[in-house]
Amino acid sequence: MKFILFFIFIPFLAHAVESVKPQPLREISIIVTKEGYYPRSLSVFEGEKVKFYVTSTLDEPHCMIVEGHKVFLAANKGKVTEAEATFDKAGEFAFYCPSAKSDGKIVVMKKVVPKREMASEKTEGMLWTPKEY
Repeated sequence: MKFILFFIFIPFLAHAVESVKPQPLREISIIVTKEGYYPRSLSVFEGEKVKFYVTSTLDEPHCMIVEGHKVFLAANKGKVTEAEATFDKAGEFAFYCPSAKSDGKIVVMKKVVPKREMASEKTEGMLWTPKEY
């Protein structure tokens, strides 16, 4: 009986695993230099999870705080710190270090999903006549 139930539930389990889509992950490295952050401007899409890797080329400690998200990273020479944040809304978010007066921005772009149409449903402006043989 257990053997039969196993084969009955396998298709349901396979469908459940296929329906779970992983959230997109973008990995971004940021270096703190004497000129400020490198890069100073970042672009991500709405709904993406971003993993930040931050380090510094300077001897004195710095940081990186992302506006509107719970991200605070220390930037020390020779060490890499990391954190994740999900950007659910389109817009611009600042990142900065108050002690070093460095700043940058993250531009979150709205994700546009194109509308898909079937050719058989598209009739407007189409004239088609069969070719005579």
